[in-house]
Amino acid sequence: STVPDGPIGVVAMGSPHFSLAEFGALLPLLDEYAVHPDVEFIVCTNRFVLAQLARNGWRERLQAHNVRLVVDTCVVVTPIVRSQGRVLMTNSGKFAHYTPGNIGLQVIFGSLRECVRSAAQGFVWRDDSLWGMV
Repeated sequence: STVPDGPIGVVAMGSPHFSLAEFGALLPLLDEYAVHPDVEFIVCTNRFVLAQLARNGWRERLQAHNVRLVVDTCVVVTPIVRSQGRVLMTNSGKFAHYTPGNIGLQVIFGSLRECVRSAAQGFVWRDDSLWGMV
């Protein structure tokens, strides 16, 4: 993380590209925690996983949760993030490393669950059990 926990504007996942199994873990969390309208939620994947998402109906579910799917590229090499000057939260070490230099956003690192719950609130939520605080 490059900034203290606080407000976020973007959640970005999928570097390396999100797998079908990862989408399977993400969807129940999104069913439980709706993404805040002020937070961009981006997941990068590849065209083969996208085809599987379309076949099993998950693509529509993700779109209903305001998840933007990015295919065959990622947020740190292509100008995808719309939320300029805000903080990006991610569960990806690659995104955490390259985001400040490549797209000029500060970064907060967290688990999948922390990212989804933070996206729902618009500010960082921490699972204290992951950080040895319980």
